[in-house]
Amino acid sequence: MGILLFWIVIYAAIFFWFYKNIKKFGSLWIAKGLLQIGILILFMCGFFKLFITLPPNLYLKLIFCLTYLWCTVGINVNFMIPLIDLIDKNIDKNQ
Repeated sequence: MGILLFWIVIYAAIFFWFYKNIKKFGSLWIAKGLLQIGILILFMCGFFKLFITLPPNLYLKLIFCLTYLWCTVGINVNFMIPLIDLIDKNIDKNQ
């Protein structure tokens, strides 16, 4: 019974946090959060799917990890972070 009460309190706190942020920032806050979560899931799943298919060669896996990390950081820094900043500016402008 105590565990169920714990989960109810956690879900209520999360719901309250969402309610306050949506009320304060509007629906763009949801879009920004989903975009950030989607980017994280996309790159992590892509990495693991490709990493598993590589042959068992340590040198090849190390080069793949470094290259994937370099490309991922490059895409996020050059494309996604400016896009999220534009959403933040739009959120601040609407307040």
